[in-house]
Amino acid sequence: MDRVLVLNSDYTPLNVTTIRRGFILVIKGKAEVLREDTQKIVTTIGEFVRPLVIRLLNYVRFTSSPLKLNRKRLYRRDGNQCVYCSSKKNLTIDHVIPKSRGGKNTWANLVTCCNPCNIKKGNRTPEEVGMKLRQKPYEPSIFSFVLSSDVEELWEDFQVEFV
Repeated sequence: MDRVLVLNSDYTPLNVTTIRRGFILVIKGKAEVLREDTQKIVTTIGEFVRPLVIRLLNYVRFTSSPLKLNRKRLYRRDGNQCVYCSSKKNLTIDHVIPKSRGGKNTWANLVTCCNPCNIKKGNRTPEEVGMKLRQKPYEPSIFSFVLSSDVEELWEDFQVEFV
């Protein structure tokens, strides 16, 4: 894994960073390692712990900003397949509520769709055409598999151990 989960001093998740940045935070004494990798970081000075989960020693105030929407993340959220028929070919993006009816470009309104289903749906809602969504569109968090499945697994494992 090439990412480190950063927790605030009260154990709330802050962000995901690179191993290099996590290692620097630990070496500078700004964070402590809560979980380490079996592999070590080998340098000319010596061997060091490779952090997987670190906790900042001082509390950091922050406001979470929503995850930016883009095609790659949208496709990953929907499993790189059409939400109507599960096809993996000729994928496009579909507005559940069409733009002409006031639909916005948001996580809750955009889904991955194959070209034939998109043409069939046209300028209507799925209910009007009789099509069903396999899953309801949602906004992922920075810890979900949309960014990295490794981070999601690590966070879930950490929560289980912590509770």
